[in-house]
Parts: sequence; C-alpha cells; structure tokens
Amino acid sequence: MKRIKGFTIIEVLIVVAILGVLAAIAIPAVTKYTTNARRADGKTALVAAAQAMERYYTNNYTYGEMNAGTYDGASIPVKSDQSYYNITVTHANATAFTIQGQADPQGRQANDTICLTMTINQLGQKTPADCWK
Repeated sequence: MKRIKGFTIIEVLIVVAILGVLAAIAIPAVTKYTTNARRADGKTALVAAAQAMERYYTNNYTYGEMNAGTYDGASIPVKSDQSYYNITVTHANATAFTIQGQADPQGRQANDTICLTMTINQLGQKTPADCWK
C-alpha cells in the first residue's frame, strides 16, 4: 500500500495553535511600542514649539499674545511631524506660554487615553508626567 504524503489535520491544528499563542504575545507588545513611538512624535513637536517660543522671546522680549483666541507670535506648526498630534498655543503673554498637543481625533492615536493631551509651558513643566518619562 502506498502512503500518501501531506499533513494530517492534527499537525495543522498544532501549527495554528502555536501561531495563535505567538500572536497573543506579539500583538500587545507591538501595540505598546507603536503607541510609544506616536507619543514621541507629539513630544518632539511640543519641545520644538517651546524652543520656537524661546527663540521668539529672545528676539522680542515677549512670548507673543493671544488675540481673539489666535496666537500672534512665533511660528508654531499645527501638526506633529507624523500628524499624530495637533499642536496649539493655548496661552501666551509677555512672560508665559502653554502649548498643547492633542491626539488627532481621527487618527490611531485617539485611542491613547493616557496621553490624549500633552502640554509644556515656559518653565519646561510637562503634563501629564507619565507621558514624558
């Protein structure tokens, strides 16, 4: 009698089970790293905006002013480099500023409830603290 070559159903099920276990371990780990990378995009944009505010202050002895809700001062990008965060100046006067990074509500980062909104001010104070570690 000639033996037929191939895989048995048991062998296929074992391979599927192993792949399932590997996926259950790998997917959360990859998700964590992509979330952290997206947070880094927002943090980089906020620090760059704060540096622009400091350069503006060095040249003009003021951080600029808020006029009817619009910032009139240093040139600040409206989005982070990878567009995961929207960047806005929420407060500015002669001696102080606050810049906010808000996760794009239409993007993948909108599900990051811990770091949905990050801020930095003229003193270098960053909130929420857990996002800046």
